[in-house]
Amino acid sequence: MRPWLGLEIGTVALLVLIPVAVPSYVVPAPSAPWVGQGPSLPSPFGPSSTHLQHVITVVMENRDYDNYFGTYCLELGPYCSSTGNGIPNGTCVPDLPADPLSPCITPFNFTASNMNITPDLNHDWVSGRIAWNNGAMNGFYNAENRGAVPFGHYNGSTIPIYWDMAEQYAIGDEMFAANLSYSLPNHWYLVAGQAPNISQTSKLHDTSDRLTYLAEADNTSTVQDVLNGTSVSWKYYDYNLSSRATAIATVHYTGPDSAYDYWNPMASRNESYTSTYASHFATRASFLTDLANGTLPNISWVIPLANASDHPDYNETPGQSWVAQLVDAVESSQYWKSTAIFVVWDDYGGWYDHVAPPRVMTKLLSFRSPFLVISPYARENYIGHQFVDFFSLLHFVEWQFGLGCVTALDCTAPEPFSFFDFNQTARGPILFPTSWLSAHYPMPLQVWSPVLCTGCYQVNPELWEESGPPTGNISLDT
Repeated sequence: MRPWLGLEIGTVALLVLIPVAVPSYVVPAPSAPWVGQGPSLPSPFGPSSTHLQHVITVVMENRDYDNYFGTYCLELGPYCSSTGNGIPNGTCVPDLPADPLSPCITPFNFTASNMNITPDLNHDWVSGRIAWNNGAMNGFYNAENRGAVPFGHYNGSTIPIYWDMAEQYAIGDEMFAANLSYSLPNHWYLVAGQAPNISQTSKLHDTSDRLTYLAEADNTSTVQDVLNGTSVSWKYYDYNLSSRATAIATVHYTGPDSAYDYWNPMASRNESYTSTYASHFATRASFLTDLANGTLPNISWVIPLANASDHPDYNETPGQSWVAQLVDAVESSQYWKSTAIFVVWDDYGGWYDHVAPPRVMTKLLSFRSPFLVISPYARENYIGHQFVDFFSLLHFVEWQFGLGCVTALDCTAPEPFSFFDFNQTARGPILFPTSWLSAHYPMPLQVWSPVLCTGCYQVNPELWEESGPPTGNISLDT
């Protein structure tokens, strides 16, 4: 089930409201796909020289860079060939940004005891702009009303699997999510380069907004329209749409697997339920089946179950385990030498980040997302400082497979080329422990595994399939 019920657990402080000017922002209207191949940034190679035939995008939940990697490789060392743009030494964020003499909060390390009690923090259109504070990045205390909790972060002892993946492959510290708010519009931008207007500021709590959303969604082109009629295969691994006839049939149901599912934006489009498209929406468990059967498509988006998504207030350990299972399954398959895996987190979730997001074509981006690049051609132990955003991931698959693009934002986004060395010999698989208890950071560099390591690659079915169909009227993510 999706994490639609956010429990308010953790330190809570009295909210002190400081007037903050919220900039005006005109959301671009949805558009039709661009005809033909969009402009690509200069590259020393072409799609055929990348060796890639498969691109997998994994979308996790509600974390930003400083929350997961704010203390990663702040200094050079045996496992840090370069330094990341983490939380600067001496950082102390004021409670009252307008008062330079007010108390301040120093970001701090969470411990294992925090791994299942952190609350679902505010992260919507209004609170995001209060936290941003016109680029000062010091409004989180007022935006969240959770005391010091938003300034907590994890490290190599609490999320060792993610840190090991960054160490063995590549991580980016300048990846920005698309919309400074919640999950739904960010998932849209990953597959469409745009989002229905109402989804960017409304969480669709009332029927009127939902009906407006469905109408706008039907008129918002996505990558599925660009892929239609091509020989490029693709799937969105989350749940199966084949059993339903239309999106509108679920107007009164607002929970997971509905037309308003925040993590499956194309489920809101009626064309997704037609024979042309419905077969492209599959269960996440069938991703493992397709790997084993030799039927993995060229392009995949893989969405976790709620309890393995890293969404607060779920425990942190299942998400790491699930991503490790997915990566190990790809590495152990026939597809490893032709695959790139991108792992991102869909929105900042209310957590503190010290880097102000830029604007692209007047659009204010969201805060930084953790960004892992896993591939036999990914640079080893590499921290990339290249500016990329969610549009870059869409543009990469458009470029790699010779597709047209959907909007000007994805057409012109910089592709994440710097994270790869396509001239290097394909690296062997590096399998990761699928149990948090078995993981340890740092892993020795270049631990290549020609065969499965004993006790390493294990799939927990509970992290791949719902125990049963959702029931009841589940409230939306807050």
